[in-house]
Amino acid sequence: MEKYFIGIDSGTSGIKAVLFDLKGNEIGQKSFPLKGIFPREDMYEEDMLEIWDKAVKCVKAVTEAFPDKEIVGIGITAQGDGLWMVDENMEPVRNGCCFCDGRAAKIVDRWVEDGTCDKLFEITGTRIFTGNQNGIVKWMEEHEPENLDKSRWLLHLKDYLFYRFTGKVTTDATDQSLIFLDQNKRDYLDETFKICGIEKYKDKYPPVLSAKENAFPVQKELAKELGLGENVIVTSGPMDVSACALGSGVVENGHCCSIIGTAALHEMVIGKPLQDNIKAGMTVCHVMENRWLRLMASLAGTPNLEWMLDNFGGTLKQQAAEKNMNIYDYMEELIETVPIGSRGVMYHPYLLAGGERAPFTDSRARASYTGISVRHTIADIVRATYEGVAFAMLDCYQHMPQEIKQVTLCGGGAKSPGWSQMFADILGSKIVTIKGNELGAKGVILNNAVVQGYYKDYKEAVDATVEIKKVYEPDMKKHEEYMKFYPLYKKTYEQLKETWKLRSSLVGEE
Repeated sequence: MEKYFIGIDSGTSGIKAVLFDLKGNEIGQKSFPLKGIFPREDMYEEDMLEIWDKAVKCVKAVTEAFPDKEIVGIGITAQGDGLWMVDENMEPVRNGCCFCDGRAAKIVDRWVEDGTCDKLFEITGTRIFTGNQNGIVKWMEEHEPENLDKSRWLLHLKDYLFYRFTGKVTTDATDQSLIFLDQNKRDYLDETFKICGIEKYKDKYPPVLSAKENAFPVQKELAKELGLGENVIVTSGPMDVSACALGSGVVENGHCCSIIGTAALHEMVIGKPLQDNIKAGMTVCHVMENRWLRLMASLAGTPNLEWMLDNFGGTLKQQAAEKNMNIYDYMEELIETVPIGSRGVMYHPYLLAGGERAPFTDSRARASYTGISVRHTIADIVRATYEGVAFAMLDCYQHMPQEIKQVTLCGGGAKSPGWSQMFADILGSKIVTIKGNELGAKGVILNNAVVQGYYKDYKEAVDATVEIKKVYEPDMKKHEEYMKFYPLYKKTYEQLKETWKLRSSLVGEE
């Protein structure tokens, strides 16, 4: 009888459970939105009990829709970074803090000034930002010490979900490499806790297990509730960026993956960690023990397009309706009427609470359009918004440690042919998209299948399940034109940094 797997992926905007066969085909799925909680502009939280409730509902919906499928494994991934605190009874102490939370801005600023950030980069390969767990833990110590005292475990989101499925408190190297691990040993490095002044909390961190160790049966009572067999094996991780890379087949040295979703995560597979002095971005353990990901985790993702459309898009929606066109198809047609560079309008896509975190880190960074005059139209604004996210991608890849061999594009942005071609042109590099929509969920079921022995290794799993959907070859003449405007993009945000700081103090974010 054919075997099936469920991949669970919990992001900032929603959670989903996706059913796959052993060939990596998506059979069905169920998803639910998640409510963001914003106590202040620089805070982004989510209710952990809501996430668990909707995880259960997702899995039950899948098993009820496909009662004849023999499900043998569940893989779990989720947003990385942030802080998810539970007490002795494994109950949430407070809402979880998401990866794009910016409350630790002053702490990170202090660490930049006193050299802590540089010290951490030297031993971990990661330039910390406000959403990293160490800064949020320090913020809790200063502002909510009672909640830190109540906490037995300081977790990542996938670790919390894994406990609820299995009753086991663990973590893995993909999540904990941000920012507490010896990259080569893949175990805790005491110095990372001491440098941040949080060594007293080290005993609140769960053991780091390898992928093969981090696999346990689903709890029996829960299995009955979910309509699963008691022998279903649940695996934890890898975290979302590594899961998406695995699910899209990005496992070889020099191959890259760009995930254009709520954030825009640009990653390159490397064979050795800590080999460059580019003090930007992060270094993350890949799921394979001899691979790492050099990650530029920009916050400049699809919400920029959605925000523009929600606030400026009334006329666009009307025009699209008159042409009987999907609004996104219409916008892609519209931007082709505007030259590269959007007639001098520049958009810097820093909408989220955490500002920007790669290739520079500034929690106060905010989005803006510059260069607008009376001659500009909504078409220029639309193209500038698309280009702003593309320039942010280029800015990240300009800071990668080695040559790009190929970029695999996934996430919501990969559904846009026009944007995908723009990414290829601006990078001057081939872009490929992969068949399938849920590549993060696919990555964790491939991990589960390897752990259970259905594939001998990750390469065999990738070769059997990953198929290219479309190839976008770069137009090098357009690339040259984009490169003329790139200095304007970069110099503009460099000059804006002082105004971000002033703005933050004026509106009470300091």
